[in-house]
Amino acid sequence: MLLMKRLLYHLVTACILAVMITSCQHQEYTIEYFPYRTEKSALWGMMSPNGTPLIDGRFTNPPSTSTRGVFLVQEEDGLYSFYTATEKTRRINEHSYLMAKPFLFSDYTPVLCVNDNTISIIDIQGNTVATLPDNMIDIGYFASGLAPFITDSITPRMGYVDTRGRIAIPARYSLATNFVCGVALVEEIIKGIPSVSVIDPKGNILYTFGNEWQPLATEYSDGLLPIINIRHEIAFLDTHGRIAIQPQEHMHMCLPNNPATIPYTFKAGHCIYSDGMYYGIINKRGEIVVPAQYLNLYLGEGGLFAAEDRHHNWGCINSRGDVVIPFEHLPGVIKPSITPHCIVMQNEAQRFRLINDKGEVISKPFSNYQVQ
Repeated sequence: MLLMKRLLYHLVTACILAVMITSCQHQEYTIEYFPYRTEKSALWGMMSPNGTPLIDGRFTNPPSTSTRGVFLVQEEDGLYSFYTATEKTRRINEHSYLMAKPFLFSDYTPVLCVNDNTISIIDIQGNTVATLPDNMIDIGYFASGLAPFITDSITPRMGYVDTRGRIAIPARYSLATNFVCGVALVEEIIKGIPSVSVIDPKGNILYTFGNEWQPLATEYSDGLLPIINIRHEIAFLDTHGRIAIQPQEHMHMCLPNNPATIPYTFKAGHCIYSDGMYYGIINKRGEIVVPAQYLNLYLGEGGLFAAEDRHHNWGCINSRGDVVIPFEHLPGVIKPSITPHCIVMQNEAQRFRLINDKGEVISKPFSNYQVQ
């Protein structure tokens, strides 16, 4: 039972995390510190997006990014612990966990306990506020006071629990995503036919997809959801279930050449679009701010974009199209941005450094980093 529950927890967590990374990560929280390694040590520390180290080489495994003043670390024994992102870093409690999720959108998060293999909910001070029943094998991230959960019944179903572990929306969905921007997407099987809807935290249906429109993403980003119709036209739905951006001639469906190029996901008021051949940037009114002229654009966090020009040189532009880093670099040298004002660049010695939105180096070189 223990092994099976841990396996199921890993699988479901991986599915939820994949959704988060591709469509909603960082929409409702800010990266305070991210893990990095110095040139002198194999241990991991934490650095701010302005280049200031918080911890210099302390952990064997890379921590999570710090949000809400807390980060998560897998210790050498394989268990997970939470630490404060403060000058005198300390654990938030004396407990370690088999599995845990960072505090992203809320001051509450689920953990898998060591002693009794139960999934509990803790607050950001480390206090246990609820323990879930055994038939719940995983829950997602808390946002808008709710988190999706999945049951281990013969036909698994998903619903939502509140921060006290109480069922707020019953498990009637075949799929339920995290609440992002105050809404979530759910799939319900009605008379054997899947039906996808947008709901609010009370479970009210705001919009149901039919034959005309289908979602292009599983979660909202920056208050908008890309949708596509049977004519392959792309539009955007707002959180009230209304079409906020009508189909535009310049927006075409495409298959990204690079995993970091994610079209039609808004961050910081901008998103990447494709004219069918090249990539550019539009604003939340659907207007072109940077014409489609690049072979690749890294999504980043919306303010800075790593870009590949038609000569296969890489540089960095801002959301207005101004060149921040000249187009004279090889693939992989310029990474997706960490914040709207900070991007990572690799130098000739295979070391990384932070560059701000003026093109200035703002950190000492470091040997590795992660943004999760």
